[in-house]
Amino acid sequence: MNEVVKIRKQLKTDGWDYGPRSIYYEAAMDSGFPGGKVPSVATIARLLASVGQVDASPRKRPKSSYIPFVRATAMSLWQLDAIEYRLANGQTVTVYQLLDDASRYDVGSDAYSRHENSADAKDVLERAIAACGAPQEVLSDNSLAFNQLRAGTIGSVEIFLASKGTMPISGLPGKPTTQGKNERSHQTLIRFLDADRPATLEHLRVRIQRFREHYNNRRPHQALEQATPQAAWDLLEHTPATEPIPLSALEAKASEYRQARTRRQSDLHRAPLTISKTGQVMPDDNARPQTADQSLVEVTKANRQVYFQGYQVSLPTTYADRTFYRTITDDAFLLTDPVTAEIVFSFPLPMVALNARGRYVASYSIQGVGVTHPTKPWERKNAEYQTQFAQRQTDPPAVLGEPER
Repeated sequence: MNEVVKIRKQLKTDGWDYGPRSIYYEAAMDSGFPGGKVPSVATIARLLASVGQVDASPRKRPKSSYIPFVRATAMSLWQLDAIEYRLANGQTVTVYQLLDDASRYDVGSDAYSRHENSADAKDVLERAIAACGAPQEVLSDNSLAFNQLRAGTIGSVEIFLASKGTMPISGLPGKPTTQGKNERSHQTLIRFLDADRPATLEHLRVRIQRFREHYNNRRPHQALEQATPQAAWDLLEHTPATEPIPLSALEAKASEYRQARTRRQSDLHRAPLTISKTGQVMPDDNARPQTADQSLVEVTKANRQVYFQGYQVSLPTTYADRTFYRTITDDAFLLTDPVTAEIVFSFPLPMVALNARGRYVASYSIQGVGVTHPTKPWERKNAEYQTQFAQRQTDPPAVLGEPER
């Protein structure tokens, strides 16, 4: 009895699951367990209940009522999700969890200092694929950081995955149970992190690495018949991606979602107005479909420009003789490398610039512009204009297309 309680307390202190099954398997791996014979799971449960070492919990829905969603082979599907976590120093960071659906194997969870975004999500996927290979599909929610197809656009994460042969898919909006494996894994991870709350991002990453080692190699998983994710990963057949997915396939999916949304919004039976109880007319956020302007653009030495609403935006000389994937959404203009999926040029919308001569706009003079591999002259001029923007905060410049005030 004392040894069982001791194991339970240690598991709880370390942040791991500490139920009868977890205690049983922890004891079974201990060659020095008193008497050399570990009690059964049912016996451990009775012993803990007899000494009041059982946490009360609400009645749960019977497992037999669930229809499990699981792939039969490893690498058939990965699930990606992210959570915010507050460090001991008060900083809020983002933790990305990436699990193989069939084996529950953690293929690449990590933490980043910024809020949820496509660049960090792509970095998690890129390192996981480099270590394990590319899966056939990656399932996520409909966050724009992960998958923009349902919004009718194509983001950098989707382009990167397609280049590796992986199809990005997403669950139905408002149905988080589709990503249930990740949602459940969040609980296990947060409990472990809270047991010794990290003070810095570096400490958090060390803790996540320790979690991955224990979760994959030591912690038996009930959904895997008490095997560890590592054992399931090794035993299951692997069916990875085989060849890149044409960009046209993503464009077709995005177009299909756009058309479906347009059909829903043009439904003649839908009321054109929403009226509150007080009789106030409420704004209709779905009145207009949110479409994106997307295309492949070629930049040459003779014409180092891209076009936006009739304006000619100049680019640094390093962009000459290259082809980019252009995406214009409601709030951003993006140029993406079609091979690496890296966002190489971007600025927020509406476009605000200080150097606009007629229809010509110098890219370095756009507020909030981002450029990879800029030239030294471009960096120098951009710094000058960003300083001007900071000085004009009390008297902001006009948005292009509006008269100067």
